[in-house]
Amino acid sequence: MTGCEMNILYRLSRSVKVWFNYRLDRIIDVSELFLGDAYRFPWPSAQGTAKRVARFIGDIAWLLRDFPRLSATRVVRTDWTIVFVGGDIGLREICHLLLEDNVERQELGRIPLWKLSERTQQWLAQGVDLVVCELSRIHPRPLSGTLAFAVPTLTQQALTIPEPLESLISGKKFATERHRLNKARRAGFSYRFSRSKADFDHFYYRMHLPYVKARHGRLALVSRYEDQWKRWFVRGGVVLVTQQDEPVAGVLCYVANDTCFDIARGVLDADPQLLKQGIETMITWYAMNWARDQGAKIYDMGALPYSYRADGAFNSKRRWGAQVVRPRGIYGVWTFLAQDLSASLRDHLNRVGFISEIEGKFYGVLLSSDADSMAKNDLGPELRAVENLGLDGLVEISANTEPKTHSLTTWSAGVREKTQEIRDLDCNGHLSKGYHHWC
Repeated sequence: MTGCEMNILYRLSRSVKVWFNYRLDRIIDVSELFLGDAYRFPWPSAQGTAKRVARFIGDIAWLLRDFPRLSATRVVRTDWTIVFVGGDIGLREICHLLLEDNVERQELGRIPLWKLSERTQQWLAQGVDLVVCELSRIHPRPLSGTLAFAVPTLTQQALTIPEPLESLISGKKFATERHRLNKARRAGFSYRFSRSKADFDHFYYRMHLPYVKARHGRLALVSRYEDQWKRWFVRGGVVLVTQQDEPVAGVLCYVANDTCFDIARGVLDADPQLLKQGIETMITWYAMNWARDQGAKIYDMGALPYSYRADGAFNSKRRWGAQVVRPRGIYGVWTFLAQDLSASLRDHLNRVGFISEIEGKFYGVLLSSDADSMAKNDLGPELRAVENLGLDGLVEISANTEPKTHSLTTWSAGVREKTQEIRDLDCNGHLSKGYHHWC
């Protein structure tokens, strides 16, 4: 076969793969829509079955989308070398979180999935400090390392709407929020709900796009107009924050059964003055008022891409009392692998504060060295901190030992023997021996 024929064959295979991945993306979209519809079922058993089916189909589509190869990139900083396997969005996020963007990148080509475990071991043996792989939750070939843990690629937070709603902002903790809301009312701020296409267009182009781009810069993940319209607006509408009856901010949301979903937000032209006035507090408060009036009992504050505790948006939602819950959408996992973490890299990872999902619960990841992994006297403050963030506790990760979960309840009671050892947990966050928790 000539070089020209090889080139044509390669281009044809790439075109087929692009077409195939587009279809798989649509299957994932449909699975996510079905997950949203599942909340409309009044029977818990029907909800659970529908969610499991939708997640399974979405997970299979994600796995097939990864097949047969994934891109690998070596990223070098002066003191660390990291290899990332996955898509461009995940690579940008890893560089932002771990390497502060000041890095040198080297493309390593596309790695066959069936050789990924072998290649990760080779990279670690060659002195790479950390390997991060973005994979489907049901990736069939577990990856391993001296130190391994996994985090979901989405973090979801939700809170129970109290009755009366005003009790949510009572007490000294919410003095600032009460002051902002009272001042907003005097300044002519209010809200209204709309299902008008003109209002949606104004929200999307003048509020949502400028707000997301101003807030996240080049890391911004912007949903297409058609997706926001077809997937969410036709099922719900926009709660518009108004000043003197003119829309200045809004949130796209819908109610299913007893849950109100906060899908996307925006501020008119990302106006810094509105942000200083506490417009984000107003958006949340007015949306919860609207949700309560629709009979909602739970306010889902939406998903954040990737899972770490140092994220400002994560902490802002937690301030309202939101707990971390299983993501509503289809999501994958970041699997972290290392042979021996340097103290500086371990400390940096702990400052980022990743979140791991284990058997439907969510734990803050705490990386410890061999020397201090059994020194439990310092875990009290860490446990209080993560449980204040709406997590179930800590999962302690150290080299050559099984991951261990800790909760503040068992810690306060001094019952060390009740610390759960996740003996059969593989680095993808699944139980081994053929069992996967899909619900």
